[in-house]
Parts: sequence; structure tokens; C-alpha cells
Amino acid sequence: MSARSDSAGCPFCPPAQRVFLASERWIVMRHVDPVPIAGWMMLATKAHRSGLDVMTVIEQRELGAIMSALAESVRAVTKCERTYTISFNEAVPHLHLHTIPRHAEDASTKSWALADRYRSTAAGLMPPCDDDHADDVAQRVAIHALTKLSALGFAMPMPTIV
Repeated sequence: MSARSDSAGCPFCPPAQRVFLASERWIVMRHVDPVPIAGWMMLATKAHRSGLDVMTVIEQRELGAIMSALAESVRAVTKCERTYTISFNEAVPHLHLHTIPRHAEDASTKSWALADRYRSTAAGLMPPCDDDHADDVAQRVAIHALTKLSALGFAMPMPTIV
């Protein structure tokens, strides 16, 4: 089970966006712009992997604990009713999983309506979440998740000074 070598142009190799938490094998980010919903988080392997079936045994063992901590943290921070977890790895063939807040009062976050909201936001038909607000929520999710994920070697990356 080795990492794929075709990582040229991959937005996760290295990450082209802000990383809120990182471990030896994983990175946690918020959804890329335009952000459909504050609290939409993504977990990606650091190694370029095409899917769940090519993860290492260690990655396989860690995945459940990480996703559980992320879902719990998204719920705690966003006060959502529940979370959805999806992974297509189609637009970007690098293993990444989405944890998405589902708000009872917002029908556009329910079930498959979420896909319509995603497409509408990407097409500019629906306003995205404010970037600063998305960053703030993602930072709070990361801080909350770190209480459980530090045992797996996760930490908050040091800010890059440009």
C-alpha cells in the first residue's frame, strides 16, 4: 500500500490552503473557497493516496477516531443537529473526507439538497460563507478537536510568516 506518485498539481501535495491541524499522516482544513457552509471541514492524508483502499494499516486504524473527533467538534462549535461525512475523491484524486454540518433550520443542508447548495455556491448563484467567518469557525473546530486528536500526534501548525 504505497502512496501514488502522480501528485503533480494536487492541491493537497503540499496543501494549497490553510491547515488547521496536522499530524505525521493527516491534515485538517476547511472547505476551499467559496465555502458553502461555515464548519465544512476536510481531512486529507499527507501521502498522495487515491482512496480508502490504498491506506496504510496505521492510517486505517486512525481514521475512525479522527473522523469521530471532527464530527463531534463540528457539532459542538456550529450547534448543528448532525454532521454528514462524504468522500468522492473525484475532482481531486487524493484521499480527503468532508465533515459537513447539517442544520435543522436550514433545508439547504438536508440530505441531497446539500449537493444543490454546493453547486449553487460554486456557480455564484448562492452567496458563500464569509471567509473570515469560515476561518474563525474552522479554528474553533480545530481547537475543540485537538483535545482528542493530540493523542494521535495532531498539533496546530505554526503560522507561516511571509
